[in-house]
Amino acid sequence: DNQPERVAYFGQMMKTARILINTPASQGGIGDLYNFKLAPSLTLGCGSWGGNSISENVGPKHLINKKTVAKRAENMLWHKLPKSIYFRRGSLPIALDEVITDGHKRALIVTDRFLFNNGYADQITSVLKAAGVETEVFFEVEADPTLSVVRKGAELANSFKPDVIIALGGGSPMDAAKIMWVMYEHPETHFEE
Repeated sequence: DNQPERVAYFGQMMKTARILINTPASQGGIGDLYNFKLAPSLTLGCGSWGGNSISENVGPKHLINKKTVAKRAENMLWHKLPKSIYFRRGSLPIALDEVITDGHKRALIVTDRFLFNNGYADQITSVLKAAGVETEVFFEVEADPTLSVVRKGAELANSFKPDVIIALGGGSPMDAAKIMWVMYEHPETHFEE
């Protein structure tokens, strides 16, 4: 205790999980008898340096056989530009929950005719309507949308006045929705230039 520099140097050089200072036996390393830094135990975990999987005192949590069964579930991925883009199977409830908890009241859903005709837009509108969010769907987006289609969607946005725009589908609905959003919030923008 009276040579802290020497103790610190020794501690750095030794590959061990514990160093006992002024204790008469290894019992000092398992807590309670000579110090109060460690929980009481009768077994020392010596860590990977000593061939053990843990370096803390072995306790009841280490002696319980707990089985975990895990099935494959890919993590949902998202990307902010500037708001959230959710993708991967199972991400729709989380995305809609964000729309609802953020307090949005009017949602414009931008999608293509195939997804609309097959009921995918209904999965969004039913959840939002149940939460008190008014919805409008623009489903005229085609592959590689033209500026005239985007203008039609922006006109709908101008009349509906959404506080959130949701793109449902692949790159075309997402691209169209982003340009509609700019035209709606910044009508002074000219895309021909």
